[in-house]
Amino acid sequence: MPSTVIRILRALRDLGISTDAGRPDPELKAAENDLYRGDLDAAWKLLAATRDQHELRDIRVGKISKILVRHVDELGKIAAANPDDADLQLLLGATRIKHAWKVRTGATADRVSREQFEQFWYLLGGAYDPLMRAAELRPADPVPWDELQWRGLGLQIDRGELDEVWRELTDRDPYHYGGHYSRTQVLCAKWQGSDAEVLEFTAEVAEQAPPGVPLGALTVAAHLEVMLSTEAEPLDYFGRPEVGAQLVRVSDDWLAGLRPHDRNIEAHHLLGAGLYLAGERERARDHLSRVSARSITDGLPWSYLGYHYDKLDYRAIRKSLGLKMKDAG
Repeated sequence: MPSTVIRILRALRDLGISTDAGRPDPELKAAENDLYRGDLDAAWKLLAATRDQHELRDIRVGKISKILVRHVDELGKIAAANPDDADLQLLLGATRIKHAWKVRTGATADRVSREQFEQFWYLLGGAYDPLMRAAELRPADPVPWDELQWRGLGLQIDRGELDEVWRELTDRDPYHYGGHYSRTQVLCAKWQGSDAEVLEFTAEVAEQAPPGVPLGALTVAAHLEVMLSTEAEPLDYFGRPEVGAQLVRVSDDWLAGLRPHDRNIEAHHLLGAGLYLAGERERARDHLSRVSARSITDGLPWSYLGYHYDKLDYRAIRKSLGLKMKDAG
């Protein structure tokens, strides 16, 4: 039986929807073929150009490392020969994490063999030294600490250690979206937190976020996790008055100060889905009218909705809201 991830990718391919929703990155797009061929110099240049742009750096690390998994051994040799290059060390650590998750697969734990788990843990272990080296070489960079959160999550390291990683990350960038997303995962019940803790965390984050910073959208991520944890039906769970009222408040506050941000599109997807489930159709339409009909986020909310619940996939929701099914042009 194929894993959930494989089923999702096949379904998206059949529908003509990509999982690359996000702010356009023409430099990365232009270099994509070179990256697939293993051009590590191109990868290094793309990453080096983001040293003072934390969100873009985080996004590029994620995308480039996913492509370079097949070249991870060569990357390891080059990074070993350049131990004082923070970009190479960060890229190696992130690519080893992607490699580990590829070995584990997206299957549920009961369908992952003992051998797969052992290889998964071994590969995650190998990400630590390059990520710590990257953090030492560029002390103000939060991205190595975000990658260390994902590593710690997979290894199920002590919660106290994960809390320390979180402190290091937020000392460098207190409003880093990628770091808050991974912290939300750490705090959900299936990992090292609880339903109450993840809801409290994202509620506080939404209240403290500066105007225009889309961190409040993570309240939807938290509610989706609790929804699955409690095995509630989406429309029942999000239809609770207190959930809808919270999402309306978060959405209105964010849109009132809306400004350019590398994560805005992800936030529109989250809030659009959450508000739709809460019955706030006009607000949902507003958010989803701002994003492409042909691409979704690689993760929440659609990985939890359209592939677990009938008639809640992205296209069905857009159609229900009267939004066009194809982008112009």
